[in-house]
Order: sequence, then C-alpha cells, then structure tokens
Amino acid sequence: MFGGRKYMYDGNIVDSNGLPSPFDNRGFLYSDGFFESIRVVGGTIPLFRLHYGRILDSLEIYKMTAPKWLEADNLKQLLIELNKCHVLKGDARIRLTIFRSGGGKYSPNSNIATGFASVEPLDHEGFILNEKGLAIGLYQDLTKTSSRYSHFKNLHSQLYIQAGIYAQEQGLNDVIILNDEHHLIETISSNIFLVVGGSLYTPSLEFGAVGGVMRATVMNMALQMGIKVYESKLAAQDLVKADEVFLTNAVKGIQWVASYRTKRYFNKTSSLLTEGLRSLTNPRV
Repeated sequence: MFGGRKYMYDGNIVDSNGLPSPFDNRGFLYSDGFFESIRVVGGTIPLFRLHYGRILDSLEIYKMTAPKWLEADNLKQLLIELNKCHVLKGDARIRLTIFRSGGGKYSPNSNIATGFASVEPLDHEGFILNEKGLAIGLYQDLTKTSSRYSHFKNLHSQLYIQAGIYAQEQGLNDVIILNDEHHLIETISSNIFLVVGGSLYTPSLEFGAVGGVMRATVMNMALQMGIKVYESKLAAQDLVKADEVFLTNAVKGIQWVASYRTKRYFNKTSSLLTEGLRSLTNPRV
C-alpha cells in the first residue's frame, strides 16, 4: 500500500515527483491530447467498456499509437490500482489525460501516446439524483464549431472555461453551449436531454456535441425501458416546450433541471432513469 497522494504516469504508479514537467510536455505546450473523466463505483469501473471505446476513437482521430499500458486490460487494472492507493471509502473520479509523447513543435517527432491519471473522492456512493434541480441558461458569447474533433474531450477547453465564468457571473448552475447555427448541443460538462410527451430528445452528434459515455448509457437504457429516443436538431424555443430537462455525464450521472429562465420542470423521467442507472452500475448486483 502506498502512502500519500499517488498518480498514474505512463503505466506506472508514482508520487508527484514522478510526474513530467509541464514545460516539456506537448499536452501543456500545444493542447495536443484529450482526457477522459471516469467514475469508480465500489472499487470497480462499471462503464469502462464505453470509456475505452471513446479512448480508442480519440487515439485514432489524434493519430496517436497506444503503448502496451494503454491496452484495455492493462489500463483498467492500473486505474483500479490507483484508486486503491488512496484507500477511498466511497466512489471516486479519475481524470485520465492522454497526450502525444516526445518533442517537436507543430510537427511532432513521435506519435506514441503517453498520459497520467489522478483521483479525487466523491461525496456519495453510486449514482443519485440531485435533490435540488439545476438552474440553467444559454451561453451565447462563443459558439462551438462542429468538426471531427468536436465529439471528443479535447484538452483545448477555452469555450467551456468562458461558459463556466459566465454561469458563475449569472448565478446559474450550468449553461447550454450552442453551435455556429445556434442549435443546442451540450452544457459545460454534460450532454442535455429534453423530455416531450414521454419521449427523449437529445442533440445529434453531427451538430457538435461530445459523444458522452453517460449519454450513450442513458439512451440505451431508455430504449430498453420502452422510452422512445430521438437524436434531433434542437433550438432554444424547444426548452420552453419541454416537460422535463436533464443533464448527463459520466461522473455525476443524471442531473435534473428545475428551471430555464421562467420555465419550470419536474423530474419524473430523470428519477426513473436514475433508478435504472443505479441497478446497472451497482457492483454488488
């Protein structure tokens, strides 16, 4: 058992002295990489298969080659071992950051991926629905351009940072990001779902939304429950028409929205889906 805070770097469990210098790091210097946020539930990673699928897709789009430690079984074991090093009683969030190794400037001298991971504790076990609904708004100062990279969690995050500052200034829990055509695509760190007449509507990935692991999980789960799911082109006026709105991400699960401007929502569907998610991800079931 390790003492003190530990990290995973390039396939090894290390302390802070074993981390790379940011001044000789393509992730820091060029934002040349991506990251993955992963929830550990009861010492396991229940959605690892979906996370790993997105990691492989990200490696392909970034034209990086995976080293042996980044193979599925090796990576899963490393992340579980890293979590154990912190002797956490509850759940945890792991942030896995992957970037291109080596030097070079805009033309790299290596395409082999490297990366590091850190762990932080969460305040409860399993996915639970937020007691108090979120207040959300629209962020319109910057928009997101849809591209082959827009589906992934890229290190370049200035749009989301500025949206986060705006949400703080407005006293909102979250804000919706728009694409260049002013369609709704996502929020600062979550995908968005609207419930209309008992069916789910979520922005299509073609409009620029991140292909979230929890998004895919909720869509599949809803279909199994007999709930219709549509990937759609959504606009701000659709928020007023919706019966419910909820957000999804891999760490927080499902969060229901209570208000958008003067519109108020309930949480019947998000409560139902959260119960299904708890059953799906409970390591003791």
